[in-house]
Amino acid sequence: MIRTLVLTAALAFAGAASAQDPHAGHHPATQAPAPAASGIVTTPADGAMTQGSPERFSATFPHPMILKTVTLTAEGQAPIVVTAPAAPVAATVSVALPRLAPGTWTAAWTAEGPDGHKMSGSASFMVH
Repeated sequence: MIRTLVLTAALAFAGAASAQDPHAGHHPATQAPAPAASGIVTTPADGAMTQGSPERFSATFPHPMILKTVTLTAEGQAPIVVTAPAAPVAATVSVALPRLAPGTWTAAWTAEGPDGHKMSGSASFMVH
């Protein structure tokens, strides 16, 4: 029983140690995709397939931001620029979207922090 306990503890320790990479973030080629690495989560999510046109685009940041614009593009469609209405800073920001035709869309967003720093990103999703 003691051997089993020692072996279990050793395996748990080895698993925890291997999960902690002391070089995490130092090798750009091995970093996670931008949304996961940055802590930014969008809805629709990158790679999402929606049933019908999404009513809103939202982004959740690790710190309060102000959403400025969302530019929607799809092959064969004119770009649609949605300017976010003035709103207070918040960790989750969103804007209403126009009705989107079925297809693969990219939402390129821009946001600004209360200190003036700017962020941008994009998420592609499919409307069915």
